Formats: sequence, C-alpha cells, structure tokens
Amino acid sequence: MAMFFKPAELEPREVKPFDAFPLAFAEGSLSGIVSTDELAETVFLHHLIASSLENGPVYHVGPGSSLSLKSLRNLVEDLSNLYAGNVYSVDELLEALKIVDDGSLVIVSRFPALLNRSAEKLVEIRRLVDKKGITLVLGHSTMELNELDLPGEFRRLYDLPELFEALLVLRTSSYRGHYRMNLTVLRAPAEHVASVGDHSIPIDSLVRPFL
Repeated sequence: MAMFFKPAELEPREVKPFDAFPLAFAEGSLSGIVSTDELAETVFLHHLIASSLENGPVYHVGPGSSLSLKSLRNLVEDLSNLYAGNVYSVDELLEALKIVDDGSLVIVSRFPALLNRSAEKLVEIRRLVDKKGITLVLGHSTMELNELDLPGEFRRLYDLPELFEALLVLRTSSYRGHYRMNLTVLRAPAEHVASVGDHSIPIDSLVRPFL
C-alpha cells in the first residue's frame, strides 16, 4: 500500500506566466498548451520561465530551441537556475525527466514533433510527473488547428488528454498597436475550474520586450 499512497499536500506550489493568466500550474501537474501563432508561444514561454526562476530550477527541452536568452534577459537578469537541452524522441524526454530535480518546472516545446509518441509513453511521463512532483508543461505551436473540434485536436496532438490537469489554446490579436492574448481553457484543475472557457487579456506590456 505504501508504494501507492502518500500524504496529500493541501497547498502545492503554483506558477503563472503573468498575474492576469486565468489559471496556475501546480507541482505534480501535467499541462498541454497549443499556440496558434509564434507571438503567443513566445510571450507564454518566456514569461512563464521568467516568473519561475527565483523559485528553483527551470528546464526547457525540445527538438531545437524556441527559447531566446536575449529576450529572457529583458525580463529577468539572473538565469543561473535555467537549464536547456534538446530531445528528439519521447524516450529521450523520459530519460531527461528522470534526472531533473524533484519539484522543478519543465517546459517541453514542440512535443507532438517528438519521435515514438504514444499513449503508453505518455502514461510513463505521467508516472514521472507524479513521482517527482514535476510541473510539466507540454507545448506546441501550429497554424493548422481545427477550432471547431478542439478536443479532437488535443487528442491528435497529445494522445491521451485525459491525463492532463490543464489544456489551453493560446492566440494573439492586435489592433492599432495594442495586443491581446485570447485563450480557450478546455480543462483546468479543480481549484481553477471557473477559468474553463474563453478569455481575452491585454498584453501590451508583456509583448514590449519582444518587439
């Protein structure tokens, strides 16, 4: 019995990319993000990392890099807690997750592009998230998204969306030099269930470091 159960933590540590974001990502959680444009991905990724670095190690992995250290330095000076690397298959991702610090934030860009993706291996990822208390955010950026069937799109891209605490679609729009992040939250943790639905957030100050 001891191998399955442990005392429940009432207040696991949470992180947001910015204050107005409609939900937070907690330790021991798995989240899936789809961005429909590069600006949405860039703003979310860099601000999430910047807001997390003072709380412990942050790891960014993926096939190639969507991370800009120059842009990050516009948001936060100390990058000593940031670690980055490349993985090209889910097997390599699993090996990487085994060596990250317990309780750390791990962000995976372009997850659907990894080789050997399957529902079975996603279960193994979920097992490591639970065992190590990782905050794991899997991301992808694509212009080919069927907005009329978002649940089907998440199943196509993330294989077993039932394992995720949070599922979100991010988009940006602009008008006369002002920017907004438009989000659709399909799934959220119980404490943030009121955030399920559509949101539109002004992000002029968040976009400025990248323009």
